Amino acid sequence: MAPAFKKKPKRVLADSPHKAPKGLPEPKKHKRSVVTKKVETIEDDDEDLMEAAATGKYDDDAFEDNLSDANDDWEDPSDDESTKETNEEKEPTEETEQGTKKKLSRKAIKIRGGELEGMKETAELFKSNIFKLEIEELLAEVSAKYEHHKALEKALHHIKAVFDVIPDGKEMLLHDFKKDMLKKNKIETPFPHPQPAVDANYKFAFKRPVAMHIVGGYALKAVAKLKDPFNVDVAVEMPESVFQEKDSMNHRYFYKRACYLAVLAHAIKKSNLGLKLEFSTLNGDMRKPVLLVKPTQDKSEVDFTKTKCVIRIMPCISSQTFPVPRLAPGRNNVRSKEDENETLKPTPHYNASLLMDTTFTSNLAFLYQHSKACAAFKDSMVLAKTWLHQRGLTSTHEYHSGFNAFLFSMLTGYLLQGGKTGTGKKLANGHSSYQLVRGTIDFLATHDFKQDPVFIGHSDREEFSVTAFSENYDVVIVDISGTVNLAAKMTLAALSQLQHEAKLAMAYFNDTTDRFEALFLKNAKDIKCKFDNLLRLSASKATLQHYDQAAKADYANPLEFFAKKVGNILEKGLTNRADLISVDYTTPATWSVDASVPETDEQAVLTIGLILNSDHAPRLVDQGPDPQQKEAAQAFRDFWGKKSELRRFKDGSIVESVVWQTHGYENKSLIVQKIVSYLLHHHLSIAAEDIHYWAGQLYPFINYSKSTPENLLSPELCLNGFQPLMAAFSQFTKQLRSVDSALPLVISNIYPAAASLRQSTVSLPHPVDFASISNYPTTLRYIDAIDVIVQLERSSRWPEDLGALQNVKQAFYLKIAEQLKATTGASSVPVQDICELNPLASNSYLDVYFHGFVFRCHLHVEQEGEVLKAIIASKRETKSRKELATKALTAYETQFIHQRAHTFAIQAVCNRFTAYSSTVRLVKRWFGCHLLSSQVPEEWIELVCAATFLESQPWVPATSAMSGFSRVLELLATWDWQRTPLIVDLEGDMSTSVRETITKKFDELRSQNPQITQGAMVVATSQDLEGKWWSSVKPSKVMAIRIQALAKASCSVLDQIILSGESKDIKRVFATPMDAYSVILPLKTERCTRYFQSLHPQAKFMSTTHSVGSDMGDCTYAGFDPVTEFVHEIERTFGHSVMVFYNKYGGDKIALVWDPTVAVPKLWKVRIDYNSVPVDMTKRGILKPAKDSKEVSKLAQPNFEAILFEIKRLGEGLV
Repeated sequence: MAPAFKKKPKRVLADSPHKAPKGLPEPKKHKRSVVTKKVETIEDDDEDLMEAAATGKYDDDAFEDNLSDANDDWEDPSDDESTKETNEEKEPTEETEQGTKKKLSRKAIKIRGGELEGMKETAELFKSNIFKLEIEELLAEVSAKYEHHKALEKALHHIKAVFDVIPDGKEMLLHDFKKDMLKKNKIETPFPHPQPAVDANYKFAFKRPVAMHIVGGYALKAVAKLKDPFNVDVAVEMPESVFQEKDSMNHRYFYKRACYLAVLAHAIKKSNLGLKLEFSTLNGDMRKPVLLVKPTQDKSEVDFTKTKCVIRIMPCISSQTFPVPRLAPGRNNVRSKEDENETLKPTPHYNASLLMDTTFTSNLAFLYQHSKACAAFKDSMVLAKTWLHQRGLTSTHEYHSGFNAFLFSMLTGYLLQGGKTGTGKKLANGHSSYQLVRGTIDFLATHDFKQDPVFIGHSDREEFSVTAFSENYDVVIVDISGTVNLAAKMTLAALSQLQHEAKLAMAYFNDTTDRFEALFLKNAKDIKCKFDNLLRLSASKATLQHYDQAAKADYANPLEFFAKKVGNILEKGLTNRADLISVDYTTPATWSVDASVPETDEQAVLTIGLILNSDHAPRLVDQGPDPQQKEAAQAFRDFWGKKSELRRFKDGSIVESVVWQTHGYENKSLIVQKIVSYLLHHHLSIAAEDIHYWAGQLYPFINYSKSTPENLLSPELCLNGFQPLMAAFSQFTKQLRSVDSALPLVISNIYPAAASLRQSTVSLPHPVDFASISNYPTTLRYIDAIDVIVQLERSSRWPEDLGALQNVKQAFYLKIAEQLKATTGASSVPVQDICELNPLASNSYLDVYFHGFVFRCHLHVEQEGEVLKAIIASKRETKSRKELATKALTAYETQFIHQRAHTFAIQAVCNRFTAYSSTVRLVKRWFGCHLLSSQVPEEWIELVCAATFLESQPWVPATSAMSGFSRVLELLATWDWQRTPLIVDLEGDMSTSVRETITKKFDELRSQNPQITQGAMVVATSQDLEGKWWSSVKPSKVMAIRIQALAKASCSVLDQIILSGESKDIKRVFATPMDAYSVILPLKTERCTRYFQSLHPQAKFMSTTHSVGSDMGDCTYAGFDPVTEFVHEIERTFGHSVMVFYNKYGGDKIALVWDPTVAVPKLWKVRIDYNSVPVDMTKRGILKPAKDSKEVSKLAQPNFEAILFEIKRLGEGLV
């Protein structure tokens, strides 16, 4: 490509004349070749420029103008006209603003009409006014400020001056040239692999460059300031005389190109400009090294550090250097002596790599034409670069998609002008940048590139026919010459990933909710969050043996060859089990100019990511063709090997098939792992130790330890999951409904209200043998009480007195227990909660022992809530009684309204997303392992997890526990909770107005409480607009900060583990640092009833043969957890001065942190909230003034030692 600039009077930059730097001779003038290629018609004032751009023939003045004009705005012939119209419209505006109550004049009405038209136009061009403002703000942020690039201009001028005076070199054999360059100049010639033969007799002689062009996005003023420095591409055109006619064969062109680049590197190094030089590759193509020029921060005139860019020197040639037909897709250009008697395979990728060096200027001419005709074209390029960067779709040394912003822009230009017949035209020059980007992305998402290759231009030669391109490339996007496939490096896997991301983007564009952040601001490249299954594959010797001579001829990098081969194998084997298969690898980013080109060794890896289809991934059988179809059946058997077998199915069909025998959700979710491992071993002989597969490593953290007694906790629990409990609950509801005929009132509804019934408990619920409960040791005696809401029909006979109402409810419990015993034989125990001290609160329930589970029934009487509201509203009631009623009403609504609604919503999420249950269980385990069980409500955790599934942007919803868990950690690590609430759309139909209401209420909360003493991490839903249900009290601000710090650390550990392949280290994610706590209280493990739920319980504490098993006798205690009760007691008694941390899921220690705000000495008073001691009291209990004071201070501070003693006394027998 060539520079894009307008025709203006010559302007010479200061300190950058035609003169060469000191010490170098003056440049010689070269004859310019005649223009032979015609470009499509454009404005007359640009004809000479575009004609030059078509062939890349520039004079020195043009180059200087290019640099100087890069800081000027583009000329628009309509500027004067539009400015005039704008001024005419603005004139009457001031007149209307002078008197707001005056009747509007016709001019004012006309202005108002213009505003309405403008709003309508904005909606059409930018989706909405808000979206337009967001795009404008983004463009202002990422667009380069070209007027600040003076140092870069000077660096480019000096580099050109250096190149212009390089003397011609003498002819040398390639190996002699390499030795001489390294010995004399310390420059290693970057020959691509394979290296030229030692006995190669072709020679290289350097000739001064024909021209030097600024190409790429910088020439079009369309660079984007993203995380990585942007590129300033400089194409240095090599003279035709450097090459011979046959240099297009057997890598000879690439060898001479490397020699030419080494001379350019030496020239810059010798000039002492103070620039840093490195070699890299052009879009990951190992055949084509480029020279990177970077600043050294020496604050010289050429120090362009502040520009945050890298200059790329790229040797190129004219399109007439070699006969183009010889480089057609179906031709072979890499031959050896052994191939003389064999049929030669085409080398389409080799040919395309060479031809692309001829297209820089012609492609820029094409893009420049559209940037002049379409005002928003350059802005659309910036937006496209941002989108591609955030989605990881741009080819770099880490991502080899074969796609980039240049290709995106070429497709935009194609859609603006159409194909040869004009049929492809789908965009117009009047479109906005938003419309251009959206239209191009829509084309990417919906176009069938295999059936309908894209031809921007066409060639009349048969060698460049549609068939020739389609047969040799996976993806075809041909340039304006009709001879070069710009997408030659794209594989089908890369195309699938591009189209996957494009479809996601279109869904965001079409969403009524503003998804601008997901489109352009969120980084979607995190592989642990993006993919459900992830594997890293070592390029071992067994793998390298498939990289034969034919593959080496066409693929310069063995990893490129394997990425394509592995992708094709997995796509054929997984079929619709996977929605996306991504195969990528890493190439050297840069290397020193005095170092050899890095080789691919056995340490190189392929990174394969799979996005699974939740409906098809767990499929047990893959059916193949009928055995009568002999060719297809044989192909099926060859592909699947020994796994293929002939089977008869229920419908009577007999077909070839592959069966993956397994049971249980967890095992079924790992079927894809079995398939991938088998296929890689069968086709590529890749051993299991060379594969690091990430899929089921987290399941052990939510399953019972192997040290638990199998006679009490069956190993089959993980196979059945929550199904036994759900079946028991379904049967229980039927039995409960059958007894309402004996009750005064009919049971209208039965609602689940427990975490286990929404499949979100860390440990799987297990049935207990109540008859032999005495055989269970204390450490296994925790039996979850499963809350159930039993709603009775309304009746006017309920008493209005709350005490009498509670007595009637207890009578109902007794009657229900009696009937259940008579009809089903189930034992039931009515319980009055003596720990409930509020006389107005509900304090009774019914525990039903049914099929090994305990269902805790709570009667819901609507009149109870109405009576409490009446007490609160009454003017006759006392203040203290109203306070009790308020607390009782809060508990009533939480238990009977909020819990019920929450359970139904989470059950719906579980049914919709198969990975949600495992994800939320892992996240709860993570919170428990970090001793945060008492600091975060379970419901809050469930909503946070639901948010990553219901609004999974910028990814699709997770299908595995691994990706789901990673996304929740990523959300916790990046959530700006101080400024933003987490909005969870549980129903999936939340309107924009509701979201705005939630945001408004959150802003009001923050303005009223800037210290954030409550409602730190607010989670809001359409039913809970203020987020008061589950996030009003906990987590606190301090806990929010700690949660975020722990989440960031966990994400970092996960990244390290995935890169290292050490799956055993994943336990570090669930290990918490203990040095942050003031006191750690070890508990008596044998008294912890939930100890069996811990990650690593010791078998000696769970033995059924020792007397420890009979500590609790033969009584069954539902929901008995002494550790949790102890923690609650500490919080009730000392919560104002100490924060308590523990692991509810089997933890055997409690950590305490003294509240730093309370530790500050305060003026002593009688009713101080905590155990205190005068600040001037000595250890012996004597009051003694401080050294600088004559009197004893009246300040007191918490007596932490005494408080700790009281806590230990409170936990006597457990601590």
